[in-house]
Amino acid sequence: MSHATSASTSRPTLAVRIRRLLITGLLTLIPAALTVWIVVRLFQLMDGAFAPLLYSVVDRWYPGVRIPGLGAALTLTVILTLGWLSTNVFGKRLIVAVERLIDKIPVAKSVYSSTKGIVGVFSEEQREAFKRVILIRYPHPDTFAMAFVTGSARWGYLHPELGDLLMVFLPTTPNPTGGYLLMVPRKDTIDLPISVEAGVRMVISGGILVPDPKAVPAGDPQPG
Repeated sequence: MSHATSASTSRPTLAVRIRRLLITGLLTLIPAALTVWIVVRLFQLMDGAFAPLLYSVVDRWYPGVRIPGLGAALTLTVILTLGWLSTNVFGKRLIVAVERLIDKIPVAKSVYSSTKGIVGVFSEEQREAFKRVILIRYPHPDTFAMAFVTGSARWGYLHPELGDLLMVFLPTTPNPTGGYLLMVPRKDTIDLPISVEAGVRMVISGGILVPDPKAVPAGDPQPG
């Protein structure tokens, strides 16, 4: 078989490329569409629940007056209030109490915990917890798995092989909130020069969204 023939057979067909583009496009569109849907539904909920009450108060002084964007303003106020509550002691206790109440409702508990876990992956605290992306040989020496470094340990006084360990979180696909904590010798890891966000997207997409290690955005921390 000639070189040209082998190259043509190894090249993805048009149907395969179109399918990959469709999947990649959907993975890009779904989070944005879901965000817009949630915001719109939240706006409708707030506007339907509280706008009549607010208008009843306004009508006492200005009968018949309607304020454009009242529902949007109310939604923004609620979001900002929740953000403020989550940053102070009283608010955190209140949120914990609500979460405990949700935990007592079987279906709501599952939905809430799953949603919170997925959203939490992209939070600032989680990004700080994941220091960088690496490759490790897992589950056997002939394969590689992508993982996130969360810390390190030097326990050489316990055993000679524990002198320089990396605490590694190995996520599951497509939900990266589940996984395993592995303690891997630093010498057995390979630094992958991509951002943590790109690594998380790769895990969620099951390897469809593969970042280019050569195209590391400026300002991203380099492996150290």
